[in-house]
Amino acid sequence: MLIPPATEAPSTTYRGVQALRFLSALLVVALHACYWVNRDAGSGAQAPSSALLGDVCVSVFFLISGFVVVLVIDSGREPDWQTFALRRAIRILPLAWLMTTTKIIAAVVVPGAMFDGALTPVRVLTSFLLVPSRGQHGIAPMLWGVEWTLVFEAAFYFLVTAAMAVRIDPVRSVSAVLVLFAILAAWRPDEGSAIWFYANPLVLFLVAGMSIARAVRSGQVLAPIATCSALTALIIAIGVVRSGPAAVSAVVFALLTITFALVVSVERRYGSRLPDWVVMCGDSAFALYLTHPLVAQVLPRALGWFGVRQVPWLPVVVVSVVASVGLGIAVHRCIDRPVGRFLRRRLIRAYAARDHRSADA
Repeated sequence: MLIPPATEAPSTTYRGVQALRFLSALLVVALHACYWVNRDAGSGAQAPSSALLGDVCVSVFFLISGFVVVLVIDSGREPDWQTFALRRAIRILPLAWLMTTTKIIAAVVVPGAMFDGALTPVRVLTSFLLVPSRGQHGIAPMLWGVEWTLVFEAAFYFLVTAAMAVRIDPVRSVSAVLVLFAILAAWRPDEGSAIWFYANPLVLFLVAGMSIARAVRSGQVLAPIATCSALTALIIAIGVVRSGPAAVSAVVFALLTITFALVVSVERRYGSRLPDWVVMCGDSAFALYLTHPLVAQVLPRALGWFGVRQVPWLPVVVVSVVASVGLGIAVHRCIDRPVGRFLRRRLIRAYAARDHRSADA
């Protein structure tokens, strides 16, 4: 596996990575649509489901997050921790807060909208802060359920920001913390503090993504191979301690990291062959992931409400997925991207101007 050193401009788009981002989001939407068909529509044949495939898609998200963050840091585009923190917050918070607010309004207006727990002040606060909390039956889910992945993202960004603030290498320091949390997953209790939510082997995909990104910038191939091999062994050990599917988890981790590294390594040769619409869909993947519950549930619930039971699951899922993609692209182009540009212009430029005046003084 050859990973050449990156000499492109910092703004280079990895089109293969964008394709993976969109494909993963699309599969998540399809899996959720299948779940809602089985739950609400009651069609004659059960739609397929796969928890393993869902975990794979989330793992790809984490690989990409670790990869992109290191590329951004190493490129010098975000030279200080304040700029990095502002950009990451602007990237995820506006749309996440909009979806959380939508759920709160629905819970107030529509009785029964809160089928996954009570609407409590603590849960509202932690959902906006993207931190875990405990409920009566364990870890309380985020108000907008799919935002559970953003809890890990927010913690990851916080760790990177802290490392930048004290001027230490984020790849080494943050990787060490994430590995520690993964190890703790071997002894994660069913009860206890909400901090145990972070003890999840999924965070090792962030470490792998960071290692691959550093190899892209430096051209060193052996480092990510050694890192990912050690992480694979760690996943096996965690699975053995927890009496879980250690072999399956290790194979999935190894295959995903190898595939991701290969996609990155062939970017220069084959990336330009991917059409522009792939890049556009990759850009909108975050909006697609967050907003799809708004529309992907509509048709299954309508069929269940009107007692239509003999509709095949496949057309229902296809219509739900297509509607979700359309909404995701629209939200990205009309809300997410314009709001992000506005906030970056107002907040980051204002911060840069104040910093410049302070330096002159």
